[in-house]
Amino acid sequence: MDYKSIPERMIIKQELLPFIIFEEVAPILQTDGRFGQVLEGWKYELTSIIANRSYMPSESLQTLCRFFTESLYPNQPLTKLMIRNAVHNYTDSLIAEIEMVCDVQPQAEVIVVKASDNLADQEYIYGSMNSDYQLMRDLVTQKKQFVETNEGVHEAAIQDHKGVIRGRAEVRPASVDVGMSDKQKIWLSLVESTLNSLDEWTADLFDLISYLWIVQEKDKDGYINFHSDQALKLRFADAMKEDFYIREKERFSIMKRVAALSSIWVSMRGDDVTVIDAKKITDEQAYDFTTFSRMFEIGTLDMAYDKRTGDAKGIYSLQIRPSPILSHYLNNEQQTFGALDLKVFQYSHYTHREHKRLTRYLNYHWKIRTIKRSLQQPFRVQTLLDVIDFPKSYNGVQIRDRLESVLDDMQKDDIIKMWHYTTPIDESRVGKRFWVQKYWSRLSVTIVPPEDIILEHAKKVSFEKWSPTILQQRVEQTVDTVIEAEVERAEEKNKQIILPLYEPVRELTPELVAELIEQYGLTIRKAAAEMGMAHSSLLRYLKKENKRANAKNQMKLETWVASKR
Repeated sequence: MDYKSIPERMIIKQELLPFIIFEEVAPILQTDGRFGQVLEGWKYELTSIIANRSYMPSESLQTLCRFFTESLYPNQPLTKLMIRNAVHNYTDSLIAEIEMVCDVQPQAEVIVVKASDNLADQEYIYGSMNSDYQLMRDLVTQKKQFVETNEGVHEAAIQDHKGVIRGRAEVRPASVDVGMSDKQKIWLSLVESTLNSLDEWTADLFDLISYLWIVQEKDKDGYINFHSDQALKLRFADAMKEDFYIREKERFSIMKRVAALSSIWVSMRGDDVTVIDAKKITDEQAYDFTTFSRMFEIGTLDMAYDKRTGDAKGIYSLQIRPSPILSHYLNNEQQTFGALDLKVFQYSHYTHREHKRLTRYLNYHWKIRTIKRSLQQPFRVQTLLDVIDFPKSYNGVQIRDRLESVLDDMQKDDIIKMWHYTTPIDESRVGKRFWVQKYWSRLSVTIVPPEDIILEHAKKVSFEKWSPTILQQRVEQTVDTVIEAEVERAEEKNKQIILPLYEPVRELTPELVAELIEQYGLTIRKAAAEMGMAHSSLLRYLKKENKRANAKNQMKLETWVASKR
């Protein structure tokens, strides 16, 4: 059987499935030495199947095939492209499935992500590594992709890097109802600015809201409460200072972008999409109303009013949830999740657009390369140019200077550890006719990720999810159990209950912590790791940028200082 001769979209016959699945899975497993014997065993079995059609495959090979035919695509015909996409999107689940039936040790540490009171204390948030999810997120930055139709709808194709259409998106004109409230009128005005709101800041909010929806408590309808301050505290490094002031237009510009996210309708079912006018549908016609779905759905809105005049000023918080087409990638245990450096939020979407785009791209590919153990593989300059998409007005010298400047900035900000061209640039060729297309764009750049992000990507991410009712019950049960245990001990010893108090280190100051860090020759990142707190949290503490003390971090600081004295 010539594997390469089989078309990507041809339906595979049942008897050929094990061979196709093996060819797609083998490159992933070959990077992990634990599966060497497993792969050799499967190769032998496949030759046995060819020689004897009645041969019964091993349990591990059957499990591998069932992962695709039953877990991912039950009762569906499969193609090479479907299997390849599944291997790419569900790598962690695939490996876990094989680990259960093969004699190998589990590979990765599991990190349980919980909701944090202050996201700014974290280094990363987490998002789906599914390629379709990534394409939808990137779409909200691409205003130029949307083309207006005769019906006033703006349409865009969702394409992968190979130009394959994976879905379609629409921005639909908002309907106007008579007798709308102030909230509805303001929300409508935000929706009407959807196209002008598609930028890198909107992509940040896409990531943030998706993450918050995963980790936050939801109401019975699946909505979370989203406040504009949650985004602003990530965007501005000095947002925790007492004298920090947020202009109203910053707050409302966030909601304008959230409105844009709720105004984009998406279908990820390929190129054969039919847009239906609901008013023309009769009862006899069987149409699929779920072909297009909103990216996000909005619940209640909270309005800000002028204290003096009582006039409505704008929306500052709301209820929001991803639609099923998006929540599928966020609420599915078989999905692979990766880390996104929170510094991406602090880059300006006006002046640091390139930094934002490249940070997202690298974080995504570092996760994939961590799984495949190919972190040292260089990036082609042309690939980086395609990702960043510099303005057409830039000449070759400007593009090179800007790309190298962006990489330098990201190295200074610890988003990348280091970067360099794999071969030195021949400066004599720079500036000549077509030097970008025929020379520079074909060069390769090695971009080394920080050790922290490698460790994050090596972990399997699991989210702690509780409904509000279950969460409250767990809290009440825990409190009751602790109280009962203390009372029982007190009764047994016939003495007063004494709760242990943590004795703080005296005169704990940022200056003292900085002095100890210098004394022991530590970097701030290394010291933060020893303390068990985020690098950004320690940095804010040393710069005295914290508006109020975080009790958990304060205790970690005191414990660390005590251990060093």
